[in-house]
Parts: sequence; structure tokens; C-alpha cells
Amino acid sequence: MGAGLLLRYSFLKEGYAIEQWENIIIQRSTSGKPSLVQYPEFCYSLSHSGDWVICGVHSKELGADIQEMRSWKENVAKRFFAQEEYERLQGAQEEEKQNMFYKLWTAKESYGKLTGDGIGKGISQYLVEDDFETITDTEKRITAMIKIYDTIPEYMVCVCAKEGNVFPKKIEVVDLEAMK
Repeated sequence: MGAGLLLRYSFLKEGYAIEQWENIIIQRSTSGKPSLVQYPEFCYSLSHSGDWVICGVHSKELGADIQEMRSWKENVAKRFFAQEEYERLQGAQEEEKQNMFYKLWTAKESYGKLTGDGIGKGISQYLVEDDFETITDTEKRITAMIKIYDTIPEYMVCVCAKEGNVFPKKIEVVDLEAMK
């Protein structure tokens, strides 16, 4: 429900009217990526984890992911990360490993949401570069830009887009009451 309210809030904040929202039709691509039928220029990506919901909005396709940072499991990293990423994680200082794990994970999830492929087809082919500014699908040879946000305590957020310069400097936090 929070995701739906946040999507509505974002739509209205972009300057659309409540009457337009009331007639919205959401369709899904063959891969399951949602979009608004009547407003292809309103691209969005929703994600939720723990107590938070996020909605990324732009005029071009994007993907967004939020993850509550709980204890991470090395076997998950070994299974889902590219060998290079796994080795980078293993070489990190112990106190930095959890942060790095979630930066990598949210980048991969946000890329899967950008493309519509999700994580079900596997994410080890999505390679996050050392600078955490780009991610490459090594099979399709496509690179996208990413922006990591760690401003919400105990959560990691990543937004992914095909083009740079679309990322806000900071996340706007909206109270549930403001969305009603």
C-alpha cells in the first residue's frame, strides 16, 4: 500500500492532476516491468525493504532498489556476484564488508529493474565497477550508470539509469501523512 501511495504522490508532484491519476492504467512488459500506459514519459521504479519504500521517477527508464542492511552471507555473495566482485569483497576490511555487499547487491537489483530482467535470470553477469558509478551486463555488453545512497541509517539505496546526470544529490524523504 505504501508503494502505491508513494507512486501516486510522485505522479502528482510531477505536475499531473488527480483526475489523470484516477484513470491510470498500469501495464507490465513481457519481463514484468510496470509502466503507465497513458504516460510513457513518466518512468518509475518502486522498491521496499523493512520499514521503507522508495520510488525513483524520471522521464527516462530507471531502476531503484532499497535494502535493509542485515547480516550478509558469504555464500550469497559467492553465488550471485561476479568473481571479481567477490574477490573485492573478500579483500575489504572486515568493518567495510557489509556496506560493500549491500552496495553491490542494490546496484545489481536496480540494474535488473532498469532492464526489466530482474534478478531471476541471474545477476552474476552484472559487474559493478570499482568506483560504484557504473554497472555492466557482461553478456549483453551494456553499461549503465548507478548512484548509491547510504543516507538512511541501516539501509542502502541504489538508482540505475542508462544515462548519467539524472540522479538527485540526495533522497527526498516523504512522511506517510504527506502522501494522503
